[in-house]
Amino acid sequence: MAITSKFRRTATVTALSALVGGSALATAGTATAASSDYPFCVPGQLNASVTENQAPDDGRLFALELEAKPGVSCQIQGAPSGLTFYNGDTIRDMPVITPEPGSAQPYTIDEQHPGIAYISTPAKSSDPVPVSKISFTLPAGGGLSADWPGAIDGPVRLGNIGPAVS
Repeated sequence: MAITSKFRRTATVTALSALVGGSALATAGTATAASSDYPFCVPGQLNASVTENQAPDDGRLFALELEAKPGVSCQIQGAPSGLTFYNGDTIRDMPVITPEPGSAQPYTIDEQHPGIAYISTPAKSSDPVPVSKISFTLPAGGGLSADWPGAIDGPVRLGNIGPAVS
């Protein structure tokens, strides 16, 4: 049994590491294929939120969720850029590792299919950086912000926007 449990943990860590690192395409659930019939997503079409999820390893895993407003279907491809972390109104310096250029696949966000960019960080240290908010730019331009769930350590590793992975 120990081998099976260890194998599952290793497989989960490998899959999420590949997804967050942008070095492989992972699909899950009922992801919608991107269509050129949809415009690129802009800030007025989306709501953003961040939640902390269970990390498969000793680090921490966050999900930056981009949810379509009612009646919206739009296309997105790539990762958010210009991630800026704040504690109140104070900018907190945090190194960000971004995905490899050209590693993203187009994805359509609609009311049933939010876009998720996974963000991984090291395990919490004894002196984490206080963070209460994040701002970023969408791949096609335009900025959004969201509340951040708590203090973190860097560097931060960002993944491309795509479907949720379970």
